[in-house]
Amino acid sequence: MISHNSNLQSSIQISFILQHGCFFCYLQNFAAGNINFNLLIRQGAPIIGRAVRMVAAVDWSGKVLKEVKRENNNLILNRDFVLRKVNATDHKTQMINDVVFEWLEKSEILIQEVENLRIEERSPLWNDFKELLEKITALNAKCEFEPFSTPIPSLEHFSSGNIVCFNSREKTSDQLLVALKDDSCSMIGLYGRQGSGKTTLVKAMGEKVKYLKIFQEVLFARASQNNIRRMQDEIADLLNLKFDKNSDAGRARRISSTIDSMNCPILVIFDDVRVKFDLEDVGIPYNSNRCKVLLTTCSQQDCDLMHTQKDIQLGPLSTEESWTLFQKHSGIHDEKYSASFDLLNVAREVAIECEGLPGTIKDAGSSLRSKPIEEWKTTLDSLKHSMAKWQIFLSFRGEDTRHTFTGSLYQALSQGRFKTFMDDGGGLDIGDQISPSLLNAIEASRLSIIVLSENYANSTWCLDELVKILECKKLKNQEVWPIFYKVKPSDIRHMRESYGKDMSRHENTFGINSERVQKWKSALSEVCKISGKHYTDGYEYEFINTIVEDANRIRSRLQIQNRYVLE
Repeated sequence: MISHNSNLQSSIQISFILQHGCFFCYLQNFAAGNINFNLLIRQGAPIIGRAVRMVAAVDWSGKVLKEVKRENNNLILNRDFVLRKVNATDHKTQMINDVVFEWLEKSEILIQEVENLRIEERSPLWNDFKELLEKITALNAKCEFEPFSTPIPSLEHFSSGNIVCFNSREKTSDQLLVALKDDSCSMIGLYGRQGSGKTTLVKAMGEKVKYLKIFQEVLFARASQNNIRRMQDEIADLLNLKFDKNSDAGRARRISSTIDSMNCPILVIFDDVRVKFDLEDVGIPYNSNRCKVLLTTCSQQDCDLMHTQKDIQLGPLSTEESWTLFQKHSGIHDEKYSASFDLLNVAREVAIECEGLPGTIKDAGSSLRSKPIEEWKTTLDSLKHSMAKWQIFLSFRGEDTRHTFTGSLYQALSQGRFKTFMDDGGGLDIGDQISPSLLNAIEASRLSIIVLSENYANSTWCLDELVKILECKKLKNQEVWPIFYKVKPSDIRHMRESYGKDMSRHENTFGINSERVQKWKSALSEVCKISGKHYTDGYEYEFINTIVEDANRIRSRLQIQNRYVLE
């Protein structure tokens, strides 16, 4: 017979076990004879029921956990497959659907949630597993996308047909797109000759970046006259903004605060920049992470004045691209327009004389549509002489040869009735930027003669001239004659003697990896590869006469408009 004390002890043990929910401990105590059977039946029924439910819950949670693991592994495989497909997509021609990126974002969140449940100290409730399983299963069921991507329309589409998708334009637009996507680049310069199509291209790029959702707003203003108020007015119109203050500074603050409050990526395009101006005077928060600026200029030097971080050149069309565009605007191959062999030859010459400038090609082609061959020949003759103002441009270091060799050369060429440009020195070496008038003179010349003397590379102006001259040689087929005046080409090419010292000084000033310095080095190396004349000693006037004689031999190629020829 069990004593009262024994029953009391069993009752205490049962109460302790009930409070702590340890059913297995309870059974161990019963097996050891420590718990009264009658008390077990009377007091243990609740804990037995709870234990059964616990076992069932553990079993259910285990099954759900296995399902979560299985679906999560499938989700990881699906995510990796989608990522591979994203990486394999040609992003230049295809735009991936937004739902793809939304799905990838959700998948990363759920995969991380599963990982978090595994490393938590507490055991997750089965409801957590069940809810997670439902989310993962639903996401796995949506891992196929139709369409996955859509074709990006061509530049021709974004320009409303004003741009033909030539390789040269596609290459430049690709460079622009990379720069516009670069978060470290907040100001970009696009430079090229007048008529090269800069304005049309940047407007098309503005539409394209909005389509690609790189920028939500694109603002456009013309800067050709450097009129701050006009630029402010054009930007205000695009922002539907009314000014409550009339001062330039007040208007600038209103534009700046409006752009800041928009809280979205904005591209501001300033077209045809010719003179430096302060963006803050207009109201553009240039240093804002959300605001990027794109400029168009006629020269890289203008880009440098605005302190652009990336400069991109828009070169001329190739010969074949020019011919294709000319045919489009002239209609020379239209069925109703029967072109003779002679007319086709004249047409090709007209296209070449347009120098790869889309604006000139369009104007010339449209004006000659359905016209007789006589008018084509007249236009050809006019183009041959209208694109140049100077026959010869002289590039030289003033302190070396202005009053000696180069001065005598200029006099001999002038006497030979050659329209020759020689800088008069008014403004030479003031600052480190070449003047726009010199750049324009280089572009408007048929032949450039470069007098490479001992201190030529000492001048940043001379080096900028050299870069521009070689650019015109490549883009405009301009004649270039280097004169190695008391210097050796090998010393220039290998940066020895004075050329080595001067370039080291420029590297210290502008940085050894400066884009400008690298262009100078490349230009010096390139000019040494061009066949030129060498002068070391002897009578200078005899040497100069040989230069004039050579110029006379190609006089027909140096023709310019009659009003520019010396009488």
